[in-house]
Amino acid sequence: MSKKTKRDDVHLQRLKTEFPDIYRAFLAGEIPSARKAFVMAGIKPERTRLEKLKNSWAKAADTEREAFLTWLAATGARPPTAALSSPPSSSSNPRSAETPIASGRYLLPSTIAEIKAIMARRRLTPEDVMREMGFTAEDRSLAGALARGASLRLTVIAALEGWLGTNARS
Repeated sequence: MSKKTKRDDVHLQRLKTEFPDIYRAFLAGEIPSARKAFVMAGIKPERTRLEKLKNSWAKAADTEREAFLTWLAATGARPPTAALSSPPSSSSNPRSAETPIASGRYLLPSTIAEIKAIMARRRLTPEDVMREMGFTAEDRSLAGALARGASLRLTVIAALEGWLGTNARS
């Protein structure tokens, strides 16, 4: 159960004064939650499936996110990071289009290892990689993601997918 807020108190007071029938039904237990009562009264909007998914994703543990991405790949659906990038080209790309490189905004450990291996092989710094992907070299987000596991912007993750496809060994 979520924590009751001051705003909920304001909404409940409004429900009581403006929508007494809905308020009585809520108190009697005919309406299972205050949120449903607020939606019925038009005080709060109905949350979309996307909003509910985003909320659940934010609350999920890393292991749950990885399990979901594994399930998503197994069902043949495109993972979220693949949906942001351009469609796969017909060139010989050793990386599978269904292999996720990130969980949300965080790179997977296997992706970090792959990026570091390519950087070592080509003697690149994170700034060089950012420049190759079309970002400014002063952008330190990739360095933070590789060193500390910091989050990345979705545009950087999408660009990294293409960069990995181009630079991966066959």
